[in-house]
Amino acid sequence: MKKFYFLILFIFSIVLAQAQSRILTGKVLDSSNSDPLIGATISLQGTAVRQLTDVNGKFSLNIPEGQKATLVVKYIGYSDQTVTFTAADQNVTIKLAVQLNSLDDVVVVGYGTIKRRDLTGSVATVKASDIVKAPTHNALEAIQGRAPGVDITRSSGNAGAGVNIQIRGTRSIPNALNTAGGINPNAPLLVIDGVQNGGSINNINPNDIESIEVLQDAASTAIYGSQGANGVIIVTTKKGISGKAKISYNAYYGINGFTKFPQPRLGDDYLTLRRESYRDAATGLIPADNVVFPNAGELAAVQAGQFVNWLDLATQNGQQQSHTVSVRGGNESTKAFFSVGYFREESQLINNDYKRYNFRYNIDHQLNKWFKTGITGQLAFNKTNARRDPMSTALTAIPLGTPFNPDGSINTLPIAGNTSTISPITDQRPGAAVDETTGNEINATGYAELSPIKGITFRSNLGTVLGNSRRGQFNDPFSLAQNNVRYSAASITNSTSRYYNWDNILTYNKEIQKHSFTVTAISSYIHSEAEEAYAAGIKQVLSSQLFYNLASTESTSRTTSSGFTRYDLLAYAGRFNYSFDGKYLLQGTIRWDGASRLAAGHKWDSFPSISAGWVISRESFFKDLKQIDNLKLRASYGVSGNSTIKPYDTQSLLNPTNIGFGEIPAPAYTFNGNIVSPDLGWEKSRTLDIGTDVTAFKNRITWAIDWYLTKTSDLLYPRSLPQSSGQTTVYQNIASTQNRGINTTLSTVNIQTKNFKWSTMATFSANSEKITGLVDGRNLINTEENSLLIGSQVQSYYVYKKTGIWQQSDMPITTTLNGVAFKPGDIKVEDVNGDGKIDINNDRVVVGHQQPKWYGGLQNTFIYKGFDLNIFLMARYGQTVKGEFIGRYNPSGGANGPANFDYWTVNNPSNDFPRPGRGTLGDLYPNTYTSLLYIDGSFLKLKNVSLGYTLPRSMTDKLKISTLRFYATASNLFTWSKDPLLKDYDPERGGAESSPLSRQLVFGVNLDF
Repeated sequence: MKKFYFLILFIFSIVLAQAQSRILTGKVLDSSNSDPLIGATISLQGTAVRQLTDVNGKFSLNIPEGQKATLVVKYIGYSDQTVTFTAADQNVTIKLAVQLNSLDDVVVVGYGTIKRRDLTGSVATVKASDIVKAPTHNALEAIQGRAPGVDITRSSGNAGAGVNIQIRGTRSIPNALNTAGGINPNAPLLVIDGVQNGGSINNINPNDIESIEVLQDAASTAIYGSQGANGVIIVTTKKGISGKAKISYNAYYGINGFTKFPQPRLGDDYLTLRRESYRDAATGLIPADNVVFPNAGELAAVQAGQFVNWLDLATQNGQQQSHTVSVRGGNESTKAFFSVGYFREESQLINNDYKRYNFRYNIDHQLNKWFKTGITGQLAFNKTNARRDPMSTALTAIPLGTPFNPDGSINTLPIAGNTSTISPITDQRPGAAVDETTGNEINATGYAELSPIKGITFRSNLGTVLGNSRRGQFNDPFSLAQNNVRYSAASITNSTSRYYNWDNILTYNKEIQKHSFTVTAISSYIHSEAEEAYAAGIKQVLSSQLFYNLASTESTSRTTSSGFTRYDLLAYAGRFNYSFDGKYLLQGTIRWDGASRLAAGHKWDSFPSISAGWVISRESFFKDLKQIDNLKLRASYGVSGNSTIKPYDTQSLLNPTNIGFGEIPAPAYTFNGNIVSPDLGWEKSRTLDIGTDVTAFKNRITWAIDWYLTKTSDLLYPRSLPQSSGQTTVYQNIASTQNRGINTTLSTVNIQTKNFKWSTMATFSANSEKITGLVDGRNLINTEENSLLIGSQVQSYYVYKKTGIWQQSDMPITTTLNGVAFKPGDIKVEDVNGDGKIDINNDRVVVGHQQPKWYGGLQNTFIYKGFDLNIFLMARYGQTVKGEFIGRYNPSGGANGPANFDYWTVNNPSNDFPRPGRGTLGDLYPNTYTSLLYIDGSFLKLKNVSLGYTLPRSMTDKLKISTLRFYATASNLFTWSKDPLLKDYDPERGGAESSPLSRQLVFGVNLDF
């Protein structure tokens, strides 16, 4: 009976308490545009009362009757606000201001997160709002110029092309064996939702990404040990939120085209060069056209004025489109994010297109206070139709003939009577040339997180990436690929891959008064295996079967092959973080890695690092300097590694072959050409980094600068062996390099009023790199692009240096090449040792490097009421490019070339290109013509301009939607190049003539419900 009375009394107390409370309702808005903030945290100070805002930014709290209420409001990316309401307040509005570069922002680092104020390493962050500003399928292209120290260029203008990316310069030596194995020794490690090498970035929809962090110094990358020498890029996708589900639709459609590329000579321009090549040196006369054009078909085309711009016929204005639908929601226990995306791109090359479908799911579930689990994953399908690049053929083809037959079909032999000259657009015939690749990728990462004791967290992640692809190729007898043999060829390649990454992370946090400790212990296991099967044949019976029926090819010439590779990596690591009063910061890391691909006895090594920070602005002597919000000095030193060889390259493998004993065949085996180096070990990079972080004037100005010095030793390289050894190469640790530079970022809010805001972000990176040591202390001279020279960059150009063209005023010319004196109109190169003779051993020099001296980006954002304008410029200075199209200058006019090249004649003493003559550039100037190719590739580019308009709240409320924004974005608008030879070319492409970059104009919409 007593228990019954107590129960009645308890219930009565609750009812009485409720009767003495009141309901405080309100909403939380963005102060700049009054948009509701979904999922903002509202806490009643001094109590456990806590609530998240709903999809409309609204909340409702029980407040004691007759008392004022102090609420603490928090939202990621916004300044925290503490506000007090009186007992009479009932329906309130709270506006939060965006906090630029907030020190309380959480930064994703290796195996965990940390507040930016406590960071001692060099980490650059790019948020979702910046990632989606560039209309591209590849998120890394979208961060170009927005992260200091990260040098990004698009790899080509092909549909679906990826990017080239380097962090703080080149450390390792690229080589043919790496390239053949698909390995880029200078590529950073990519971590996607905690999974190392967790799939292709090309398969991730940029709209699904929450943030991208770039770890650059050893304090940040050493936790990844043998994989962190070239930096680490961490991609974090979006997660679910509490509250009513938020549905978003993001889409754009646009045009790719208006490509900058040198145009070919046409009409009189072409005829003048070809006739000039026949000018008699003695008499100065040019023969009649029947001599200049000995082919009857060419002469007839000249007389009929049948000139053709093959470049125009080989290119088009392509298109691209993207559509993404996402749902984001959940409650206190379960949060989920789902998205479905479609992307399609058609390039400026006809029959070159790419499309991608992807579905992403991120689910987190809190089972109870101490156990949390979840799964993150993606299904992606892509299809690429590639083609043999026609640009060089179209640029150099004789611009004469009839490109189409009377019925409109392509004329494969456009010049009458000329059966050897095939049409540059022959591959555009239906089914004539097919190169189709399809791929599927399945990513799934499951985790379990336990917090059994306060301060202790254990998390286990298992990430998997399963992939398969099929590449089918077919070329008919009159395709560009089969022009020399004139029979069809077909092949098919099937590949499958399986990748697993299992990480276990144990974290302990403890605070004792002003002391804060975090200890992390890690184990990591990676397993990768891949299979490939290849089959090929020629003379397909039915061309319409393409590559689908190889049994119909010629039986005696069919080939098949298959392969399998596997490697494993096991690692253990520990990290210790300490902070005293938020002023003095210390971090130490140690990691041990074991890699199966290295030689026995050298598979294991350790990678330590240490870093420290001093928050000067928290010192008592600094408190009167109110203009500075935060001033932090930091320094780090550590070691990271690199194993840039393929699996099995440390083993002497056997290849099967056949031998004969008289008429009797017998199987045999030979070495594959590589021999084992028993001492082969890790490449190691040791990096010292000193940095400063400053925020001032209430976060109106944010500045960060880092100076670094990286020394890399034991670089892996395949050395050639003499033929007498019976082998070709041996991998060795032969070299050392050094990188030194500065990275800096400056963000400012220049103007901020109620209706107008102007902000600027600038990034600048300068890097100086060189080879500091080679085996035996001697240069390794190979070719003009692959020589290794002490004191020069890894990727340097070692050729004769062009100083102009020999002129009539230089007569008499005494300088000789191979014992023959130069003549006016010849290429003039530097006589380095001044002996009057140009020779390969004494007069070649380093004329430039692939890497720029500096690069940077400048972004200005203007917001006026509902309008937003974003202008982004990027620059690269001091790089040298190999202009492949420059080598298309043909002195004989027998093949065509760029129209903007000014060549030397008696009446036109140009210093750009040599005089015309009977022969190719290589025939007439065999030793010096390469000096023409390497030119200054410095440029400034207006990369993106975006103009958008967001409908006001009064209109969207009537439409029953949350946000509606329309925008237009133009990319690659204008490029200003330092060298005039690049005026019709985009040097971001690096000088390659295949698949140049195009301009883009897209129109898009962002819609939130």
